[in-house]
Amino acid sequence: MNKTGVYKLVHLTSEGEYKTPLVASQLFDQAEWQAVVKDGFAPQKVEVWIVGSFREYFEESAKSKIESLRKRCPHISVKMINGIGRLKNFPIMNLLSANRSKLGKDVPVIYHCRGEWAAQWALKLRKLFPLDKVVLDVRGYWPAESIYRYGIDDPSVASGANLVEYNAALAFLKSTIEQVDSVTTVSNELKSLLIAEVSAPADTSVVPCCVSEIVADTQRGEFRKSWGVSDDEILLVYSGGTASYQHLEDLTIPFLKLLAAKNAKIKLVFFSSELEKIKLMLQNAGMNTDDIILKSYAQKEVGYALTACDAGILIRKPTLVNRVANPVKIAEYLAAGLPVIIEKGVGGVSKELFERSLMKSIEISLSPEMSKAAEDIQSWISEVKSQRQAVKEYARQYYLWSTAIHVSRKMYSKVLGNDA
Repeated sequence: MNKTGVYKLVHLTSEGEYKTPLVASQLFDQAEWQAVVKDGFAPQKVEVWIVGSFREYFEESAKSKIESLRKRCPHISVKMINGIGRLKNFPIMNLLSANRSKLGKDVPVIYHCRGEWAAQWALKLRKLFPLDKVVLDVRGYWPAESIYRYGIDDPSVASGANLVEYNAALAFLKSTIEQVDSVTTVSNELKSLLIAEVSAPADTSVVPCCVSEIVADTQRGEFRKSWGVSDDEILLVYSGGTASYQHLEDLTIPFLKLLAAKNAKIKLVFFSSELEKIKLMLQNAGMNTDDIILKSYAQKEVGYALTACDAGILIRKPTLVNRVANPVKIAEYLAAGLPVIIEKGVGGVSKELFERSLMKSIEISLSPEMSKAAEDIQSWISEVKSQRQAVKEYARQYYLWSTAIHVSRKMYSKVLGNDA
């Protein structure tokens, strides 16, 4: 029991994930807001521990990334804790224990762990510091994702080595869940799956992939003018990479091509760090890239560039992985005021978004016939500009870290034995 309400919070990550933009926004920004927001069941101190390899102490790229994360999140302490693999990761446990001792043995620490591997280190620490608690943050259904990369859409069709890999990952997830003090995940769909498949607790928390701010429209006109776009034109934007699960070539680009052909007021926009690949895909689809806005922006600029658009595109096949996932792209679109055109069953989002026309579902992945979906979008698309503020308000309520951290704090309070 911790009736004093005093605790310290450590976000824990491993496997080199700290180097990715996704983890910067989903772990580090989350930790920063936990440190900044003082109301409610706030932690006394917040740190992020990165468990990694010994060579990262000397890698310039690793040093640069850590420095950028510290600048990005000035209110938290970011620590690298590294070891040598061939020496059983020595001296990681020694360093973890030393850093834990600095936080005070009489005050409990909650380890908020990104994934099962990070949780293993926290579980070892809990043996040394019995007051501490371990929270497993399941940001995706990793067993299915482990075979998804081989083109296997569902575990039911896996066989041989792929099935062995899936079952091993499933067993590891189940074993970890059995040992931790609480579980949190990104969507109600994934929560239900975890309860059914690996006996996750019924009170598993749901915190979607969030963003740090709602983006003001102050640069909307400036961007549109620089792109040569008139006020009455409708900009549909795809923001992201070219990985196969994004389904650019087989779904997104053909559908956008059809929409643009049906409505002369629709212009297409692509934001990506892989513009040459996207340009080639567009050309292979028989599209004139001179008529398409292709831009690459720094991460901080993307949000403002998105405000210049009118709707976002997220089309993926409704495979098991995509049905339970909650891509951060949804939050980024909504925070910029963009209603979202999304494949039915994808994204783990609330029905309220569709009921309020803040999101529009289509069905094109299971059928080559896209015309019906394009016709459905035509009537909806004319309304999207009037929905900007409603979209932003929804994002403010459900997709901001400053709001979402209170869901996590309720969970922290409960695992410490307090009244939630």
